[in-house]
Amino acid sequence: MELTSWQFAVFSIAAIFVYNASRNARWRAGVLSLANVVFIASHLHAPLQALALVAMLTLGYVSTLVARRWNSTPVVSVCIAFVVIAFLYLKRYAFVSFLPTLPFAYLLLGLSYILFRIIHLIVDTASGDIEQRVTVWDYFNYTCNFLTFISGPIQRFQNWRDDANPSRALEAADVDEGMRRVIWGYFKILAVSAMANAVFLKLSPALIEPGAHPVASAAAARYLVTAAVYTVFLFYNFSGFIDVVIGFGRFFGMRLPENFNRPFVAANFLDFWGRWHMTLSNWFRDYMFNPLLRTLMGRFENPKLAPAFGVSGFFVTFAVMGIWHGSTTVFIAYGLVMGLGASVNKLYQLFMAARLGRKRYRALCSAPAYVYLCRGLTFAYFTMGVTALWVDFGQFAQLGRELGVIGTLAAYAGLTALGACAFAVADLLQAGFRRVLPAARVAGSRPLAAAFALAAVLLLALATNALFSQPPEFVYRAF
Repeated sequence: MELTSWQFAVFSIAAIFVYNASRNARWRAGVLSLANVVFIASHLHAPLQALALVAMLTLGYVSTLVARRWNSTPVVSVCIAFVVIAFLYLKRYAFVSFLPTLPFAYLLLGLSYILFRIIHLIVDTASGDIEQRVTVWDYFNYTCNFLTFISGPIQRFQNWRDDANPSRALEAADVDEGMRRVIWGYFKILAVSAMANAVFLKLSPALIEPGAHPVASAAAARYLVTAAVYTVFLFYNFSGFIDVVIGFGRFFGMRLPENFNRPFVAANFLDFWGRWHMTLSNWFRDYMFNPLLRTLMGRFENPKLAPAFGVSGFFVTFAVMGIWHGSTTVFIAYGLVMGLGASVNKLYQLFMAARLGRKRYRALCSAPAYVYLCRGLTFAYFTMGVTALWVDFGQFAQLGRELGVIGTLAAYAGLTALGACAFAVADLLQAGFRRVLPAARVAGSRPLAAAFALAAVLLLALATNALFSQPPEFVYRAF
C-alpha cells in the first residue's frame, strides 16, 4: 500500500469512519491497532518477514521497562546501545557486514523511525518525563502508527497520548483543516512532484553515462538542472506526504507536529535544518547534540572551549544524521558532507561575529543582497548534498569524473546563482500578489471561495496525475 496511491487514501478514509463510530477508548485503540496491522501486513509477502520488526519492537519495549525499573545512566546507556546495535544489524550497515545475516528476507520499512521513538521512550521514561507506565497497546500504536510509520513526523509520546483522548469529539475545525491539508498534500505529490520527477528521470540517465559530456561545462550544466529539479521533487514529494498524514491525522484527533517551515527562506545551512524535516532535527538536537555538548562541557569546564565544542557537536550530530539516511558508502560520505557544512557554517558565524562585532554582523545579515547570496549558497550546498539520494557509489564516482574539480565548482556557483535569483523573484511575486489581491471582505465569502479553491486544486492534481502512468513513489520510503 504505497503512500501516494489511491489505495492508501481509501484505506485512511475507511479507518477514519470506523474510528469515529464510537468514542469508547478501547474501541478507538483497537481500530487504530487493526489499521496499523493491516498497513504493515500490506507490505509483507510472507508472515516471516515481520519477524525482525517484532524483535525490534519487543527489544524496545523491554528496554523501556528496564529503564523505568533501573533508571541509572549505565543501565539506560546499555538499553540504548542494544537497541542501536540491533538496528544497525537489521539495516545491514557496511561496517557490520562481517556479521552473519538472517537466513530469510525481512521487512526493513519503518525501522528507522521506530528507532527514534524507542530511544525517546527509553530516555524520557528514565528521566521521569513519561510518568505513567506505557502499556503494550499504547506502545504499539505509538511506534507503529500507520500515518507516521514510514517517515514521521516524529511525535513525542506525551503528545501522542494527549491526542489519544477518546472523550474529544471530532470538531468542524478538524474536518476543515484536515481536508485542506490532504488536498494540498496530494496536489504537491500528484502534480508538482510528479512533473519534477518526470523531468528528472529524463535528464538523469545521460548525466551518469560515461563519455556523454565532451567538456566539463556541459556536464556541469546538465548536473545543475538535474540536481535542482530533483530538489524540487524531493521537497514537494516529502512535504506533500507530510501534509497528507497531518491532514488525515486531524480526523483521528491527532495533531501531528509540523515537519517543514519554508526551508528555502533559510539564511544559512543551520537555519535550513531548523526548517527542513524539523522533527528529525529536533530529535537529534534533544537526544544527541545537547547531551554531547553537556558531556563535553562537564568534562572540560572551560568557557573558552564552548564554541569549539559547539562546532564539534554540530559535525558529529549532522554526520550521524546523514549516515542514518542510508547504510552504503555513499551515504557515509553524505553524512560527512552534511556535518562539514554545519560545522563550517558555525565557524563562519563565530568568525564574522568576532571580526565585525555582533551589531555589524547582524546588520550585514539583514542586507538584501547578502541574504539572497546566503540563501543561494545554502540551496546549492543542500542540492549537491542530496545527490547521494539518487546515485549509488559507482555512479557518484562516474559523476565526479565527468564534472571534475572545475565542473563541480561551476555547478555550485550556478546553483547558487539560480537559487538566489529564484528566491528573489519569488519574494517579489509574493509581495505583488499581496498588494494586488485584496482579502475578501464580503461576509461569508471566504469559506465559499476557499471551498472552490480546494476543489480546483484537487481537480488540477487529478488532471495532472492522469498524464503519468502512476504517481511518483514516496522518496523517503527507503529510509
